[in-house]
Amino acid sequence: MISIVVDQLTKWWGMTLSTLHFNQGFIMGLYANLPDNIRIVALGCFAGLVFFVYVFLMYIIPSRASILKYGLSLLVGGMFGNVIDKIIYGKTIDFIPFNGTVFNFADVFLWVGVALVLFVIFGKEKLVWHPDSMRGNYLIWPKEQYKVGLNFALVVFSCSLILGIFSFSFFNTSVSPFITNKQHLMLTYFLTYILITLLFCSMAFLAGIVISHKSAGPLYAFELYVDDLIEGKDRKLTFRDGDNYRDLEQVADRLRDYINKHK
Repeated sequence: MISIVVDQLTKWWGMTLSTLHFNQGFIMGLYANLPDNIRIVALGCFAGLVFFVYVFLMYIIPSRASILKYGLSLLVGGMFGNVIDKIIYGKTIDFIPFNGTVFNFADVFLWVGVALVLFVIFGKEKLVWHPDSMRGNYLIWPKEQYKVGLNFALVVFSCSLILGIFSFSFFNTSVSPFITNKQHLMLTYFLTYILITLLFCSMAFLAGIVISHKSAGPLYAFELYVDDLIEGKDRKLTFRDGDNYRDLEQVADRLRDYINKHK
């Protein structure tokens, strides 16, 4: 993202200033008192969760809600700008002083993104919550949509299993020999990893339900349209914004014209 590039470039410049400050926390000094291992691991999991939700929202948000997409992009870009600092330096680079606090451009992008998101949600709530061209029910074809959701969850579980085996093996052979309370630590790691995996699998299942709605909806609408034509009801098939298989509208028009000519 452009916001991440701008943030990192300004931090390189900020490291030459007298106002340079290294922040052990994440955003505006939050969580600075937590142990390094807990803070970094929690931050990594949180970043992965945020990125998953961001990609999902970018897919389902209607194209006319561009301000909301820009706001989310700035918000996520600001978060990841500080995450990169934590990975490289173990701390966040701040250099902009204001009212006793020092922050960076990532913080600016984050708060601007929050402001844009809140503006759209509360100022243009109909655009988000009740768009005229969106279906109110995401379970249009439950059997097929559940199948897609389970496939999504299975892919996430499989990837998590591979990464889990790798990370567990690496942790067990490289780190744990230097730790006295190995059994307790490994159990904590294992239980935490299971909880994170279950969380992402659940999110993947719900994402599959919502995403498949864009395919199940038009197919279901086309099925109802054919039934109406057979019953003699003359109407035009129109899909919703963001639906897949938009070419079926042309197929429906040709089918309708053919039936009308041969009555």
